[in-house]
Amino acid sequence: MVFFVASGFAVAAFGVGPASAGAWTPEQGHGEIIVTTFFEQASVAYNQSGRITPTSLYRSGQATAFVAYGVTDWLAAIIRPGVQSSSLGSPANQNYTGLGDSEIAAQARVWRDDSTVISVLAGVRAPTTGGATNSWLQGPNRPEYDLRLLLGHNLTLAGLSGFLDFSAGYRFVGGTAPNEGHFDASFGLYATPDLLVLAQSFNTISGASGSPSTPQWAQAKAQFSLVYRLSGEWRVQGGGFVTLAGQSAYRENGLLLALWRNF
Repeated sequence: MVFFVASGFAVAAFGVGPASAGAWTPEQGHGEIIVTTFFEQASVAYNQSGRITPTSLYRSGQATAFVAYGVTDWLAAIIRPGVQSSSLGSPANQNYTGLGDSEIAAQARVWRDDSTVISVLAGVRAPTTGGATNSWLQGPNRPEYDLRLLLGHNLTLAGLSGFLDFSAGYRFVGGTAPNEGHFDASFGLYATPDLLVLAQSFNTISGASGSPSTPQWAQAKAQFSLVYRLSGEWRVQGGGFVTLAGQSAYRENGLLLALWRNF
């Protein structure tokens, strides 16, 4: 649902050269772990016409662990468990603490040359356990299924190494909620060999809905962060994000902190 911070998987890059997440798959027997905490809030929302309107104060804290492992040189197994604690203020006065954005997936590389890679991904998002009346707090109450096409390209800009990563996908939601299209893009550039500047865009557009309780919705988010290499295996990330446009969605802003390890 609309409160999830980022659609799809995080894009990561370990070392100057090919990125290790997004469209890229880890080498056989190797992988990466990214533990991320998100803190966000919203006091206004986009209505069905896309106009900003006041809403109950929404706050959420989430923690996720992204784990990708190279089963072969072209196939990766991915798990991403998550927990969250969210609340809506007066007059709604609702709270939810429990399972957050959690997923299991397989990603296969289907084409590669020296600078570009194309992959496909199939995944299942776990249902939440309930506990809040408002589904925006607790997320889906049934499994959701993701299909994605990913493209990554390594580049050099002004003598600096970087990459572009694009993802287009479709999520089968089920029930009365509409299915969703997801379109994400990332641009990473190494300002120094140890410092990655990362700009990302996460976009969701749902299909039409016949249920007032689960209306058609859309959301476009921008995220900016810095990733600093502490050692050969460890990195730390910090940044922020904001909702730029939407329909039946919160206008969120927030911060993220993450710790990365490749193995």
